Amino acid sequence: MTRFTRVGAVLAVLGASVLAGCQSVAPPTAAMAPATPASAAAATAPVPPVAGGAVHYDEQWFAAARMGRTDILQALIDAHQPLDIQDDAGYTALILTSYRGHRDALASLLKAHANACLADKRGNTALMGALFRGRDEIARDLLQADCDLNQTNNAGETALAFAALFGRTAMMPALVAHGADVNHRDARGNTAYDIALQQGNQSAADALQQLGGTE
Repeated sequence: MTRFTRVGAVLAVLGASVLAGCQSVAPPTAAMAPATPASAAAATAPVPPVAGGAVHYDEQWFAAARMGRTDILQALIDAHQPLDIQDDAGYTALILTSYRGHRDALASLLKAHANACLADKRGNTALMGALFRGRDEIARDLLQADCDLNQTNNAGETALAFAALFGRTAMMPALVAHGADVNHRDARGNTAYDIALQQGNQSAADALQQLGGTE
């Protein structure tokens, strides 16, 4: 039995329910488009080979990431599924697991050396998604990855700007300690401190000021 035959057998047992019941909930975007149901037909669709005779299970990969199915993710990791493949919106499995709060699945992806620094098509990273959702444990796990904390999305916003925007005060010291520029200005010229004030969040503004933040 080849490696891909074994993976196919695992997915036949474990994967069909994932794909049939999964909804594709996307990480935050400016538009916040409604979720789109994943196609149940993908569970039974044949998986075509790609260049070099390899087989990629992209639909199963993303579905397992959304559902936090560490067993399926690990089976595909073992079969050398490309870890950092991105869907049409630019989401990776790591971005999806972080946004959904699947900590064990995230740990498996990080252990396999999935790239935690990749961004979606709007420039948002897994860390930004975790901060948006208020998933502090996930965010702290992602801080262990070797990513530039001053990486910006398409609006020039950093992870610290997300913390300010959504009031994630508890995460601010950790972000700065890992290298976030507390006075970085986004595309509109705002610092994280400005953003906190604009949101009417004085406690977040005070926390940023204690960390050296200014207008």
